[in-house]
Amino acid sequence: MQRLRPLQTNPEFSILHTDSFHEYRVENWHLARDGSGAVVRHASTWSWKYSLFPLMLSVSWPKVNTFAGSLARVLLSLAAIFFVWTRCTQVIHETIIVLPEHGIQLETHKGLPPLTFFTNKRFVPYTILRDLVINEGIKRWDVRYYLVVLKEGTTGRVALEVCFPNILPHFPILLQIYQDLREFVSRQVPSTQSLPHTQPP
Repeated sequence: MQRLRPLQTNPEFSILHTDSFHEYRVENWHLARDGSGAVVRHASTWSWKYSLFPLMLSVSWPKVNTFAGSLARVLLSLAAIFFVWTRCTQVIHETIIVLPEHGIQLETHKGLPPLTFFTNKRFVPYTILRDLVINEGIKRWDVRYYLVVLKEGTTGRVALEVCFPNILPHFPILLQIYQDLREFVSRQVPSTQSLPHTQPP
């Protein structure tokens, strides 16, 4: 069982094939686009600098006894909690897991690198999966491509599940995943109580 990195220009993307599942993982970093090879990280590990704020808070806490000081304590405590929360809920990586005969599972792993504290999972069984498409949208001033799973909604309408919604990997990664997933879907969807091929509205 070996994790492969098929794209040299996008080493943040990896594939793991096993007998029971196939995982497509995109980590929350990428190489700089200027050709320098520098790593641009969007999720940072805990730094010693981050410990200065709680240390200063603990030292100054017993020295303040006025009402204004108590209010400052509350505000500083809330700021410290918010800071720790944002550090511990960073997106570490997002994955697509293909489960043969069952469906596709979309996962978002959050935590403090390299530790994962929270995992959000969305499962799309083959019985309601209609198609996979690469779409494009606007993020701030940039046009980005994204991979979408089309599934049958509860009301009979087509619903969308965006893959990698937080990282939004670049097109070469999406194309590689799309080509592989199309192969899996073409094997499984026709053998189920399949739905006709449609395009999103």
